Amino acid sequence: MCDLKQEKTYTYPPLVAVDSTFNVHGGSALHLSIQSDLEGLCLCVLDLDRRQYVAFKSMPYERPVVDYNDMQSALSSLLGADPLFNVGYCSVSCMYASRHATVIPMSMFDSNLLKSFLELNDTINELDEVHSHPIPQLDAVAAFAVPSPLAATLLKKYGKVKFYHQCVPMLSFLQRHAGKCNPDGLLAVNLNRGFADIALYVHGALRIYNSFALQSPENLAYFMLAVTCRHGVSEKKTSVLFSGDVEPYIKVIPPFFHELVLDEPRTQMSVARELSDVANHRFSHLFSLYECA
Repeated sequence: MCDLKQEKTYTYPPLVAVDSTFNVHGGSALHLSIQSDLEGLCLCVLDLDRRQYVAFKSMPYERPVVDYNDMQSALSSLLGADPLFNVGYCSVSCMYASRHATVIPMSMFDSNLLKSFLELNDTINELDEVHSHPIPQLDAVAAFAVPSPLAATLLKKYGKVKFYHQCVPMLSFLQRHAGKCNPDGLLAVNLNRGFADIALYVHGALRIYNSFALQSPENLAYFMLAVTCRHGVSEKKTSVLFSGDVEPYIKVIPPFFHELVLDEPRTQMSVARELSDVANHRFSHLFSLYECA
């Protein structure tokens, strides 16, 4: 992990990073992980035989999707044009980044009430499908929405796809490591376009997980302080672990916290040298997705 207080120049990763020995027509067993939102998608390819990530690519839509009805054609264009999508993958996972998710204790979970659970916090689009995935480390279930045009297009191409929300890898792996990072307080912040997922851990236990809309970078500082204040946690004893699109927000983070660090992929797989610049905090959950299954 990297200390944000150090002087460092931040750059966006390259659009393409591929291991020089990777062959899309080779005989290796390959897994495809996809991270998608309304502006496009990113993918990484895992060589299961070598237990190594061998390819990454970031692909924006020609223009951001405003209407869900436009998503299917935009996605189909990407899937048809790029050879990395046209490989005989053994398995495919897709993580859709959005605010439409909630975490339900296992003891209260009822699959027949998924939509009702989600609608307690937010309005669900009529073209949303409701999915769920267990988080055994929390004895809980994540319920989340996935646009049906996205799901239908991927299922048509690959036959079987496991869908996730970004809170699944985030909370699954944090639960294992929160107590080791800082037992007094750990504030995990995952930043996406226009919103932040924030989870607070105290003495290794999850106190709260929620998603907050960000109208400006300054909103983030307010929500971070509001969460710690609401739960009686001292900022001076709290570490902050950042993941996602962190760079636009760095300068507005108040100097009140114990330390600010960048997350990293929590995976037991190796990463090809050519991918070392992208397998970092910006895509930590994408590169951890396979091991959430």
